[in-house]
Amino acid sequence: MKGLAGCILSLCFATVIPASAQLAPEELTQETLADTMQPHWVWLNDVSFDRMLDGRAYLIDGDSGRMLGMVSGGYGHGTLLIAPDGKKFAVISSHFSRGTRGTRTDVATFYKIADLAPGAEAVLPPKRYNGMPFISAAPVMPGGRFGLVYNFTPEQSVTVLDMAAQKTVGEYATAGCSLIYPTSASELFLICSDGSLLPATLDSTGQLKLGKPTRKLFDDHDPVTEKGVWTGTEWLFFTPSGKVHVIDHSTAQPRLKRTWSLMGANEGTWRPGALQTAAYHRAKGRLYVLMHEGGPYTHKDPGTELWVFDAAQGKRIQRIKLDGPATAVAVSQDDRPLLYTTMFGDRDLRIYDAIAGRLLRKVEGLGPTMTVIQPAPVGDEP
Repeated sequence: MKGLAGCILSLCFATVIPASAQLAPEELTQETLADTMQPHWVWLNDVSFDRMLDGRAYLIDGDSGRMLGMVSGGYGHGTLLIAPDGKKFAVISSHFSRGTRGTRTDVATFYKIADLAPGAEAVLPPKRYNGMPFISAAPVMPGGRFGLVYNFTPEQSVTVLDMAAQKTVGEYATAGCSLIYPTSASELFLICSDGSLLPATLDSTGQLKLGKPTRKLFDDHDPVTEKGVWTGTEWLFFTPSGKVHVIDHSTAQPRLKRTWSLMGANEGTWRPGALQTAAYHRAKGRLYVLMHEGGPYTHKDPGTELWVFDAAQGKRIQRIKLDGPATAVAVSQDDRPLLYTTMFGDRDLRIYDAIAGRLLRKVEGLGPTMTVIQPAPVGDEP
């Protein structure tokens, strides 16, 4: 009887609910952003380590902490190829015909900042480097005409993209030398396993020609890491022990201009490290380096402090105690610069005043495996 009464009551209740209480269908809308990256907009790349097919990049407004949008990076997402004018970018991604297996296709997909909608695609040789991301694995050349993609199978080569025509120019062997460090609109060098550098040039159509390797520049017992920083006129490379090697590329062959140390007397337990070790502010000449206390072989450990240097003098001018450990750092290039840090395995982006070193805000709830940070470009930054 109770069961029958319950059914009758439920039926009656259902019949008295007015039709107006039904939820109206949600209307989808599309927002449009500014057509150029603003000075405090920043891209944060997520390799999606626990779901490798689902890499992505988040676009964040550093002033408000608001997420402006997101793009998919496919399998093993690396970094974005951002045009120097900040209006367009390309995503290099890998896809498999059966999801996690099958025929591999690598593509460059071109986007506009204004709508973040995928546009034209250029098919690449299915060889692009898949691993922990580095800026030097896929930079845009100063001037923005060409983008370069580092390949590793483990044979090493470089694929050249025509960013304006949105097409692939070709693939070029690199004599066993790796990664890509642009020095002008048509010049670059690669790092070789014997501690030398290999210069190369691009002609007007994007054909790559290798030059003559330099002599051995780096010590086998304290080699440079691949995480170099470009000042606009020189490349700075860091060693696990804390040395800074300054590479002058004003001549046909790069040369080691000078070497200085990040640490002073009685600071030997401090070392540089992390995934994105350092950032450089062009106008102010400030070098920001993630530092931690540790022994040998800790060059992948996160930083607990940012040490700030006058790069021209090789002199430390500030120490910033971080709000939390960081594996990546970047700095905006305007006259009111912001510092950005994130920690691989954390979901937050921390934003600091780059001059005072004061934490301004945290953007929480992003991806769990965030890697490289890419602020709005300077205009000629690779």
